[in-house]
Amino acid sequence: MSRAVVLDVEGTTSSIGYVHDQLFPYASRVLGSWVATHGGEPAVADALRSAARIAGRPDAGRDEIVDILRDWIRRDAKVAPLKTIQGLIWQDALASGALVSHVYDDVPRALRAWTARGWTVHIFSSGSVAAQRAWFRHSPHGDLLPFLTGFFDLESGGAKREPDSYRSIARSIGTDPATIVFLSDVAAELDAARAAGWHTVAVQRDDTPPVGGDHPVVTTFDQLDLRGDLTGGPLPVGHGLPAARSGAGGPR
Repeated sequence: MSRAVVLDVEGTTSSIGYVHDQLFPYASRVLGSWVATHGGEPAVADALRSAARIAGRPDAGRDEIVDILRDWIRRDAKVAPLKTIQGLIWQDALASGALVSHVYDDVPRALRAWTARGWTVHIFSSGSVAAQRAWFRHSPHGDLLPFLTGFFDLESGGAKREPDSYRSIARSIGTDPATIVFLSDVAAELDAARAAGWHTVAVQRDDTPPVGGDHPVVTTFDQLDLRGDLTGGPLPVGHGLPAARSGAGGPR
């Protein structure tokens, strides 16, 4: 039976601080000029129209829509058209070298080990699929895309705090929910995945808020043993891991 790992990005594979301190300001800074250059492209034009509709200003001009998008960036709004445009901006910047992604050092080791043991690895992030692919292609550890099988965002996967999203992803990847492991730093996402029948592991990085909830906790992927068969028993997490800590993770 196929087995799958599904990973959140921000706070799980990569630093929250890097995303907020580097990526968001860059997108906000270049947004106006980037839209002026790319606004006529079909995918960008569709996203701009969708942003105007969602904001309740369907007749807004391009400059006004840019202001809406900048406000959403400031508030880290989980809005699909913003994620689409940010993803395209970051894709260009990563490809050109204007930006470099961040991936924790333990992540490439785990990706290599898991895939060598026959696991497929997928990404589920609020960031667009384009941004996800660019992020892992241009990592400080080299191109990690060969270790990743699938990518899901708000449009293809659904809301990250809804169990139906995880049921849909399980169907998409053709894997029994009982053989899927989800790693995230957000308790509400982990709760939703567990409600869909997935195994869940909270990732508590040194630079992230306490995850909370009652999910098994790892502080690095090195602590997670995925050699076992998940269907007949509990997730084989390494020994001596810290108990889940109280508190609420930020929205991602």
